[in-house]
Amino acid sequence: MSGARRERAGTPGALRAALARSAIGVFGTLAFALIVLTKADLKFLSYASEKAADALAWIAGLPATPLAFVRRGTEVVGSLLALEEENARLREENRRLVYWQNEAIRLAVQNAALREALKMPAVAGTRRRTTARIVADPGGPFVQTRLIDAGRDRGIEKGMAVVDGFGMVGRIVEVGERSARVLLVTDFNSRIPVLVERSRDHAILEGRNGPLAELRFLPMSPSFRVGDRVLTSGRGGLLPPGLPVGEIVHVEERRVLVRPLVDWDRLDHVAVLESEPVPAPDGRMPSTEVVPESIHAAGRYGR
Repeated sequence: MSGARRERAGTPGALRAALARSAIGVFGTLAFALIVLTKADLKFLSYASEKAADALAWIAGLPATPLAFVRRGTEVVGSLLALEEENARLREENRRLVYWQNEAIRLAVQNAALREALKMPAVAGTRRRTTARIVADPGGPFVQTRLIDAGRDRGIEKGMAVVDGFGMVGRIVEVGERSARVLLVTDFNSRIPVLVERSRDHAILEGRNGPLAELRFLPMSPSFRVGDRVLTSGRGGLLPPGLPVGEIVHVEERRVLVRPLVDWDRLDHVAVLESEPVPAPDGRMPSTEVVPESIHAAGRYGR
């Protein structure tokens, strides 16, 4: 029994001795490692330190990458919005420029037409000249007519002569408050007393619903020829005399064709003339009906 107690009692001492020997070994190893490290080349430590610093910098920069991406995306979106706003502004400016360009073209055309209208020579025997604009080519009981933007509000009345810078366009047949219908000299219903400028032969100019008109009720022995100008005669008192109407382009036996001087495709502005009726000797005003009998005795004219 006493031997067993001594064995148990000696066990802690043996453990302490073993631990002491182990500690001596560990400390010796550490001391040896320190000696080796102090003797080792310091380049390895520098290299390791640099790599560690690079790794730390990369890790620290990771949060900045999405922030930079978001910032660049925001800048791109802002640029796109600015471009869209600039494009909208440029489109609006371009729309205004196109409007003013069209307005300038319209005014230039209108000014050119008005300048042509101002070139119209003064017509003797007229009491009023009103410049109007062609606004439509309406239909109706007549085939070849034009609608102008002047009516009773500007003193327009039925029967007034309508001219442009080249010659006679027609006469007023319908009048509204602010518009009037012009019957062209080429319409089938148009009858105008005229005379040939060179030969002084009187006739009636009738429309044919085409580009040419025809002289009717000619004298027995006319002396006109191709190229002669045709003017209004003023017979009947409805139209002022001396208005250029057209030019004779075809003469064949009793058929004479006249080409009006007006350029129908470029007709834009016209002048409306009011003639001054010549009083008869008895003080009464002559009739304004335009019929063959009103310009000469029927026996002098033939078909």
